[in-house]
Amino acid sequence: MDLKYTDATPSDAERAAVDALLGPPQSGWEGAAERSDEDLRWARGGAAAARDRRDQLLPALHAVNDRVGWISEGALDYICRRLTVAPAEAYGVATFYAMFAVRPRPAKVLHVCTDLACAARGSAAVRADLTERLGPAGTPAEGTVWQESPCLGLCERAPAALLLRAGVDPDLRSLAQIQPGGPPGRSLGEFEERGPGGGAP
Repeated sequence: MDLKYTDATPSDAERAAVDALLGPPQSGWEGAAERSDEDLRWARGGAAAARDRRDQLLPALHAVNDRVGWISEGALDYICRRLTVAPAEAYGVATFYAMFAVRPRPAKVLHVCTDLACAARGSAAVRADLTERLGPAGTPAEGTVWQESPCLGLCERAPAALLLRAGVDPDLRSLAQIQPGGPPGRSLGEFEERGPGGGAP
């Protein structure tokens, strides 16, 4: 995959998301803005300290993705420096999970489950309806993009969706409120206004 980023510097929001999780960097080697004279004389940590923090990779990726809506090359680089993780490994994790994005996308993303339980309860019809109303998956509409996703862990509410808004806690909703055949004109905005379990518009 050919990534073409022009700036590999993390934004202030990306840096703040990672620092809120891991604490501020202790040295220039760990991502501080500048390296001090002390940093140039010796480095702290080592392999044992790096191993102790590797379990923070997934939470750090979540922190950035949840705050900003996607993971830039600069944010990925900052996470790698903070955790002493190889960039290829971090990129592999970031691209493996459907909830993460490594390319810019709208701040709101509606993930529509396509797994077995949701498929059996009508997710194909829901996806067809969303395609008709909003365009194909991945097409921004109303400041939101919808996409097909693997299991969301909401099988008991099938067909299910998860609306993620950057900077806001995830919003778990049932797709009952946007089932095909409902009143015309329903939108993602209306989806956001209804609580869990749907209900009549």
